[in-house]
Amino acid sequence: MGSGTPIFESVVLAAPVMLLAFMGVVLMVAAAMWRPMPRLAFWGVSCASVASALLLVAAGAGAPATEAFSGMLRIDAYGNFFAAVSLLAGLFSLLVADSYMERIGVRVGEFYSLVLFALCGMLGMAYSNDLMMTFISLEVMSIAVYVLCAIKRADERAVESGFKYFILGAFSSGILLYGVAFVYGATGSTSLPAIAHALRSANGEAAGFLALGGALLLVGFGFKVAAVPFHMWVADVYQGAPTAVTALMASGVKAASIAAFGRLVIGAMGDDAANWNGALWWMSAATMLVGNLAALAQNDLKRIFAYSGVAHAGYLLMALSSVAAGGAVGNEGIGSLAFYMLAYTLMNAGAFAVLSLMTNEAGDDATDISRLAGLGRSHPLVAAGLSICLVSLAGLPPTMGFIGKFYLFSAAIGSGEIGLAFVGAIGAAAGVYYYLRPMVYMYMREGHAELATDGRARLALGLTSALLIIFGLMPTAVLEWANASMASVLG
Repeated sequence: MGSGTPIFESVVLAAPVMLLAFMGVVLMVAAAMWRPMPRLAFWGVSCASVASALLLVAAGAGAPATEAFSGMLRIDAYGNFFAAVSLLAGLFSLLVADSYMERIGVRVGEFYSLVLFALCGMLGMAYSNDLMMTFISLEVMSIAVYVLCAIKRADERAVESGFKYFILGAFSSGILLYGVAFVYGATGSTSLPAIAHALRSANGEAAGFLALGGALLLVGFGFKVAAVPFHMWVADVYQGAPTAVTALMASGVKAASIAAFGRLVIGAMGDDAANWNGALWWMSAATMLVGNLAALAQNDLKRIFAYSGVAHAGYLLMALSSVAAGGAVGNEGIGSLAFYMLAYTLMNAGAFAVLSLMTNEAGDDATDISRLAGLGRSHPLVAAGLSICLVSLAGLPPTMGFIGKFYLFSAAIGSGEIGLAFVGAIGAAAGVYYYLRPMVYMYMREGHAELATDGRARLALGLTSALLIIFGLMPTAVLEWANASMASVLG
């Protein structure tokens, strides 16, 4: 590995992960020492930490793929892309968090340290090259998010949200770990390259253990990305958790889970992924349909975006199914997964920035869709920004969401997944209704929508809506980045 000790070089290679872990500990200790906490100082340090980690990820762009910590992590373009997406989700969540948490009466410094620990786990999942590292990173992320969901201890809905997520999350983690155990029993290793080698020669009893292990892994990851039928927790958890936490869960947790799942399907399974295409096909189809249809009946905006997240998990699984069906090598649509994950993160970040402004006098979330009535007249710029995010989520031009859906469906059709693309089109058509419904309230219903005053939330909305239009009109550079990142996972 060149000069210096391997452990030191590994720490340098994984500098973004190390930085977040270190600063998480620093803020945790500081929160215990300073009561009441210096609110702006904690917020500023956490934002600076995430921004610095993002710069470190950007500085590593273009470098050749390298393994760290004895092959447990693989620092490559694929990991860098999904690490950047997770960090962007974290940064936008932090932008809205300070004023929002003050309004709802949560004044604890531990919030910021937990966000950093969650992001540390997300980056570990993005770079993970070993199933045990994937599991450890998943638990670091999940435990932090469990606590964040219930951090408003005086709110029964928040406590219920955290408890429900913890119980179901622990159950799914156990299933995932069982899958890891069966894969280890069949291959003698938890390393993804070793698993890929074993898959090419597996037969008899080993093949049976691998199949069972793969099925359990599929269930475990299905829960984390909120795929049907493992999605039942989503709406209640999203609605009960503080909005700043929901924003992080909706984008960051999904990006990290898709990153780890994608590395397993594309990198480790390789040609054997075709054997799992049937399961991916049905999971994707059910997720797209159930998510979109369930969202139609919701009146609370957080529940609408919860089921929207389920539907979008289906679109992302459609990309994985396309790669499994058509093969990763030479697949022109392979970058659609990464591109759409970035688009979804930006769309969600903007939408939740608006939701963070919707609190009542008691400090509780007030996100019923009726509270948007008249927003186009009382807050025209906020209404315009939210409209851009909604139009992009619906997959309409000239937004990044349209380009993302176009490449997702093109990849599916190009891989012969015409039936899956048809199911996705039905789901997307249903989605147009519930994405445009808030716009009807904003512009066509009488009312005087009241929003909290928060310049940073408005900044987050402005940045995300501008990027959605810019990347919708000029997507080439991002598409090339996405394609290069997905190709790097092939080694």
